[in-house]
Amino acid sequence: MINIGRIGFFGGCEEYTGAPYFASLAALKLGADLSYVYCEKDAATVIKSYSPELIVLPYLRLERNYTNNYASLQIKEKILSVVFKQHALSVGSGLGNDPGMLATIRHILEYAKQKEVPIVVDADALSIIGNDPSVISNHSHAILTPNINEFKRLAKSLNISCEASFENSVKECAKRLGGVTLVLKGKDDIISNGETLIKCSETSGLKRCGGQGDILAGAIATFLGWGILYESKKWPNDGSVKYNDLPLVAAYAGCKVTRFASNLGFQKHKLSTQTSDILFSLPEAMNSCFLPHPFSNPERDISHL
Repeated sequence: MINIGRIGFFGGCEEYTGAPYFASLAALKLGADLSYVYCEKDAATVIKSYSPELIVLPYLRLERNYTNNYASLQIKEKILSVVFKQHALSVGSGLGNDPGMLATIRHILEYAKQKEVPIVVDADALSIIGNDPSVISNHSHAILTPNINEFKRLAKSLNISCEASFENSVKECAKRLGGVTLVLKGKDDIISNGETLIKCSETSGLKRCGGQGDILAGAIATFLGWGILYESKKWPNDGSVKYNDLPLVAAYAGCKVTRFASNLGFQKHKLSTQTSDILFSLPEAMNSCFLPHPFSNPERDISHL
């Protein structure tokens, strides 16, 4: 039986429980074996009630909920005792901006860089990069997924102007970060690792739902995890996709399948389309975009990489 991935998601607090649900269930809807959610304890029961298929671990804490026996260092140690089982990680969905939560995510970013674990950085977790780019720089299998405002803040922190063109500024940001892959979400998704720049212009639904970015983060993390299985020959393949290109392929594939699912949802539900409609359109989108999986026939859709 083929291994199709274990993906870990970090996020979810009292205010934001939907985001990690959408991100983590997206992985399962695309075909991953297991999806782990590391969340704040007050969010755990809610997220568990959404789906029994998710492995929900209430390890994170708001700073005000730290205790003498369970604070930043102990949280880190508890997470590291489990997280090594995952093929790829995603941080930021429903994270919020609590200092205690952000401190834990910084530990995860440092772990991912040190151990070369593929990781997607989204939403509030991007502020950690803006404050200290070194935490992710030169991690070749890290993918950042900012929206336009998040990207402008990141570019400003790197002293990069966005006035000329977003294509140039995305490429320059990725280059300054040492080959990290950036995905600027927009009308067309702009993807670059500092050397190569591509766009995903797959038709998307006309309604942009809150939470669609979380689905995208989950999709990209899943494809990143599959890239590791591909590279390690856990999946039979001819090696036609090079190791350094795997993040670009994963980013493009995640953008394509999410946009395709968004369009499927919109065609069925029009203006009443919700994020859950996109989520449950992922299996059909996956089958339409990639058969049997995106790394088996890269020439079909991403030969220009």
